[in-house]
Amino acid sequence: MSVGNTGETLRQHLQLNPEVVSVGKVAVEDNIIQSISLETKTVGAVTVRRLDTDAAPGLFELYTEGLSEKPRRLFTPYPLFHTPPASAGELASRIANWGKESDWTALVLLKDELVIGFALLKRFHTEQVTSGIAVRDDFLKRKLGYLLQSVIVEQARLLAVRKFHVKIVSDNMASMRLHEKCGFRQTRILSPDLYKEMFAYLSGRDQRDGKEAVERQLVEMTIDLHETTGGGSA
Repeated sequence: MSVGNTGETLRQHLQLNPEVVSVGKVAVEDNIIQSISLETKTVGAVTVRRLDTDAAPGLFELYTEGLSEKPRRLFTPYPLFHTPPASAGELASRIANWGKESDWTALVLLKDELVIGFALLKRFHTEQVTSGIAVRDDFLKRKLGYLLQSVIVEQARLLAVRKFHVKIVSDNMASMRLHEKCGFRQTRILSPDLYKEMFAYLSGRDQRDGKEAVERQLVEMTIDLHETTGGGSA
């Protein structure tokens, strides 16, 4: 499929997304999304752009100022945020080093040059393909998580990825519903022993808030792209 046809197919799929009013310019290179201009129902014009070092200051601000403590703590994709970067410069260095690898792509969602969301697809040359998304606190409940995950699903299609998964804390019902809407289905429960730091934080957070600690699990949800159709299911 030519680049032009790839971009046009991507445009058609995204145009079917109920949160999208219109799709403007689309740029795809070697089956990797470079940029997409969109008009959305909830926030108007936005741009999806492939992550590069120039986006480091905006992404650092999103992570340190745009996300409250819990989503920041839970969203720690390696290697960008597995340990919190101390500065935008450090984050730019991580982006540059990650750029030397060939099995990932990441996208920032921009509103008037403000980074309001982030999404990634990683390990797509392996059988353990995974994705993740984050949305700025001020832009929650505007269906941007659904939009970002839909774009990641389309990116996976461009790369001929058959299926990929996400990991979600079991009491994060909003995220589970979002991914179900995108076509994901629960496939397994992961042992808390593998994620001791995350669950220790959540239990401690409950205690600090004066709430009884909740028993949580980590849920793996998987989407099989051979079972879904472009645009409508995602």
